[in-house]
Amino acid sequence: MKKGFFFSLLTVACISMGIVWQAGGFDFEQEKKVKNKSFSEEGEASENTPGRHAIMSAARIKYEYDMLKDPATGKIPKNIYAAEMRQAMSLPVSLDPRSVRNGVVRTANGVTTPTSNVYLPAGPNNYAGRTRTLVFDKRYNGTTNRVIISGGVSGGIMRSADGGQTWTLVTPSQQIHSLTALAQDTRTGSENIWYAGTGERGVSNSASAIGAFFYGNGVFKSTDNGVTWSPLTSTQSTLESFNSAFDLIDKIVVHPVTGDVYVAGQNTIQRSQNGGTSWTAVKGTLGGNVLTGNTDIVITSNGSKMYASFHLRNSFGTGGTSTDRGVWESTSGDAGSWTAIAGQVANTPEGFKQNLQTESSVSSFWGRVVLQLAPSNNNILYVLYENGLEQASPNFSPEVDLFKYEIIGSTGTWTNLSSNMPVGTSVITTGLNVQNAYNMTLAVKPNDPNMVFVGGTNIFRSTNGFANTSNSKMIGGYLNDGSHPDMHGLVFDPTNSNRAYLINDGGIHITQDITATTVAWLNAPNYRTIQYYFVSLDPETGKNNFIGGAQDNGTWYRDASLNLGARPIYRPGVDDYEPLFGGDGVAVDIAKINAGQQFMYYGTYSGALNRDELLDYANYPGGRIRPRVSELIGDGTGSGWGDFVTYYKLSNANSEVLFYANFYNLFRTTAAKSVDSTNWTKMTGVEIATNTGSSTPVSIKTMDFSWGPYTTSHVMYYGTSGGRVFRLNDYANAPALTIPVDISPAGITGNVIDIAVNPNDDNEIMVVVSNYGVNSIWWCWNAKSATPSWSNVEGNLTLPSIRSCAIVVKKEGGLPVTEYYVGTSVGLYTTAKIGTTMGTGGSGSVVWSREGASVLNFAVVSSLDYRPEDNTLLIGTHGNGMFYTVIGSPNFTPNVATAVAAPIVNDKNFVKVYPTVGTGYYQYGQGTITGIRMMQIQVYNMAGQAVYQSMVNYGSGNIPLTHLPAGTYVVQITSDNKKYQTLQKVIKQ
Repeated sequence: MKKGFFFSLLTVACISMGIVWQAGGFDFEQEKKVKNKSFSEEGEASENTPGRHAIMSAARIKYEYDMLKDPATGKIPKNIYAAEMRQAMSLPVSLDPRSVRNGVVRTANGVTTPTSNVYLPAGPNNYAGRTRTLVFDKRYNGTTNRVIISGGVSGGIMRSADGGQTWTLVTPSQQIHSLTALAQDTRTGSENIWYAGTGERGVSNSASAIGAFFYGNGVFKSTDNGVTWSPLTSTQSTLESFNSAFDLIDKIVVHPVTGDVYVAGQNTIQRSQNGGTSWTAVKGTLGGNVLTGNTDIVITSNGSKMYASFHLRNSFGTGGTSTDRGVWESTSGDAGSWTAIAGQVANTPEGFKQNLQTESSVSSFWGRVVLQLAPSNNNILYVLYENGLEQASPNFSPEVDLFKYEIIGSTGTWTNLSSNMPVGTSVITTGLNVQNAYNMTLAVKPNDPNMVFVGGTNIFRSTNGFANTSNSKMIGGYLNDGSHPDMHGLVFDPTNSNRAYLINDGGIHITQDITATTVAWLNAPNYRTIQYYFVSLDPETGKNNFIGGAQDNGTWYRDASLNLGARPIYRPGVDDYEPLFGGDGVAVDIAKINAGQQFMYYGTYSGALNRDELLDYANYPGGRIRPRVSELIGDGTGSGWGDFVTYYKLSNANSEVLFYANFYNLFRTTAAKSVDSTNWTKMTGVEIATNTGSSTPVSIKTMDFSWGPYTTSHVMYYGTSGGRVFRLNDYANAPALTIPVDISPAGITGNVIDIAVNPNDDNEIMVVVSNYGVNSIWWCWNAKSATPSWSNVEGNLTLPSIRSCAIVVKKEGGLPVTEYYVGTSVGLYTTAKIGTTMGTGGSGSVVWSREGASVLNFAVVSSLDYRPEDNTLLIGTHGNGMFYTVIGSPNFTPNVATAVAAPIVNDKNFVKVYPTVGTGYYQYGQGTITGIRMMQIQVYNMAGQAVYQSMVNYGSGNIPLTHLPAGTYVVQITSDNKKYQTLQKVIKQ
């Protein structure tokens, strides 16, 4: 049973090469359609309104939170990350088969290690996920030095040595991957020293939710130019508990003269004068919560002056005081040396509203303050702060104020530029929406102190420092320009100040000319940081076409055949995906070819569902086919037509059969390629069985089906957020009023997030639950019986959140083998022969091994899809894109009678094993049962790992185990008809 929490979104963030890049480009017109795509069918509102945007943000957070919380407490337990990671690192690691001889690797003590599969990254290479920091090596020259280091809010530290063409994840795998800040020691001779800060504020990130906040784990340091990193012990603290200034790091800077390191943490500025060994607070007091306490710090290039800013402490905060809010300056950085220059009542420029707010002024509280020195003239400081206003109609007030502080001689002069801040008629698409100051960017062109950039959901440029509105324009975000909204930074190539790198929720976007009348952006190539909710592969044998629905990045398609269809788009490689739809992606699916046509299905948050013909997706978004629902159902965040991450699925047996989940309602069509919104069948019996009548509606979270050509014996299984598992018999033909059978295992609770059906035997299913604090992996061998038998098969995998599962059938050495895969918050795991391990009494202990050790690492595996015809398994991660593998030799034999009943164990007339204690030679003696031709002999150690196997004729013979170390083993002999099985424990002396 899981005891804690860690939502480890391994969102790996990086950046592109610092040279002109063309090979990975794609059609801007197509990209703009993806980004701006909204929907309005039947009253569905676009997210591009303030109200709708707020609802969707709340729905996203609620979805993530409900998926993880302990059902018994309604909270996510604290302090689990270290325990979860320790357990993950302690489990057996499946080895790359390319390093294995004869299928077995022997360690020094003779214990065998299971072999893994070869996992191949599958992109996408041409779009990515959230990035918040990026730094060029000071020595970067585009030739002999091309080092760039970057990172994401939960993706760790990525390093490129070739200008961004390739990237390496360099964060220690056992450490937290919440990168938010980077800084280099730029002093001559010290340039190989870098510092990285962690800790993502709990606003807007898909990892965050109330009670599920994703703290950082201090500062990391590198002394070899970012190749390797180590955590600074002085900054480490208890995870998931806010108790340190280093839990939330907004900024790190290194003094260019002294090498002192400054960390802008939660309402405090910390300084280390010994390379991070120890720290002292030089300004501010630790305190606040996820919406308050932001800080910032900048230092002039000659180190003569530094500026720090503090967020307002308000009634939402705890601890700390409001006396630090505003902007401060110091020449030494010492405690007590700071002088207020803005934001304090006694010393502030006219119009700087922050000093007018009070602790109780929560209706328009003041937020984050960001600072930026003009690189070409450090006497100019720009200050941008969230002002508590809203751009919503009818006032259309700017959400930020901008001030310019210029030192002329020895006097500092303030200019209020706030009235020139951008606003738009649409808050999201044309305004500067900073979303609680989460995406809030301020930048100045390196060689022009008057070219200033401010960003929120969109980014704006002014050529005269926002002295007026006529010289400013929107240059990125929701424009038709190839970029992505939600801005976190703008960084300039040190070899070409016109080349800029925009970091945002879509990764990295590059422009060759930031000064152009129309600024065009290209996605950085080979930058795999996307956060998938669901992925699906083409069901046609051998076709590795993939589709995925991603958090905040819509739906994209991998065309392995590079079939451009009707779209004249430049496609340099198979892992450069085609954009299909914007918003937040959801479930996805691809149908089999039918009468020369093949369709794919995708949608967006809260209910949308579209259908497109695979070879004609130029005319997207295809048909909008969501079933027409007469009643909006409230889920606690607003009203909608389904969960935030909408779920639907095609039948494994017949791609014309499609089911769509609308909370506790289920809709069916048997004509998926032609259905519209009006001719679905509502499965009324499913509603009766599933709806609990609670104020928070139960949702259908997952479905799976029998495999092979459809017969009336086929079944559908589905799971709910209420911890129930149901079976619907003959699902394609069942009348609408048919009541599904509740087959839930006793004791199950939480979100049943995925179900897998054995492709060769639909009696065998595996069910996984995503919540913490519950039994999360369940297995049943007779799910079609009147009283199914269930086993908890967590085994040694008790702590992670389980997100996905698959049952794989293959042949190994000519013998049939069933393998089981589960995707978790800390990687992909596998085991084999659960039925053998558990036995008829369900009392065995399953041993899981981690797959793809150095490729998948500890990525969050959110979705799995399996094609048994050629044993291809697709892995979708929430942070590292897609991977796939081919698992052994296929053994797909659907609709063939299989051993539904459990074997008779230890029938004395089958076979006997003796002696039970020996030096390595054991015998088996034939019994009197007829009708058996062959037997499979398998021997396991006490860790559940196979150490010997052989296929023999039914008879008598020897089992040679002399090569094994002394210990206890289990001999298992199974008849070829699966009716009989002998299990015997033996001791080797």
